[in-house]
Amino acid sequence: MRILSLLMLLILILAFAGFISLNQDRIIDTVSLGYKVFSNVSLNAVVAWAFFLGVVWALILSITQEIRLRLRIAKLKSSINHLRDELDQLRTIPLRDIGVQDKEE
Repeated sequence: MRILSLLMLLILILAFAGFISLNQDRIIDTVSLGYKVFSNVSLNAVVAWAFFLGVVWALILSITQEIRLRLRIAKLKSSINHLRDELDQLRTIPLRDIGVQDKEE
C-alpha cells in the first residue's frame, strides 16, 4: 500500500511538473473571486492555488468525518458496556426468583 501511495505521489508530481513546463508563458487576463479581481495572473499560479484549496477542503471534510465516526464509536462502546453489565446482572439472578417451576411426571 505504501508503494502504491508513493507511486501515485510520483505520478502527481510528474504531471504537475509537465503542466508547468508546457504552460510557462500562459497568462490569464482576469480572475474574479467574487470579492476581488486579479489581472494578469499566471495559469500555473491559478492551477496551483486551485489544487491547494482542493486539498485543504478535502482535509477539512475528512477530519470532520473522522471526528464524527470516533464519537459514534465511543457512543456504541458505551452502549455495549451497558448491555454487558445488564447481561451479567441477568446471569446472576437465581432461577427460583424468576418463577420457574419444575414439573414432575
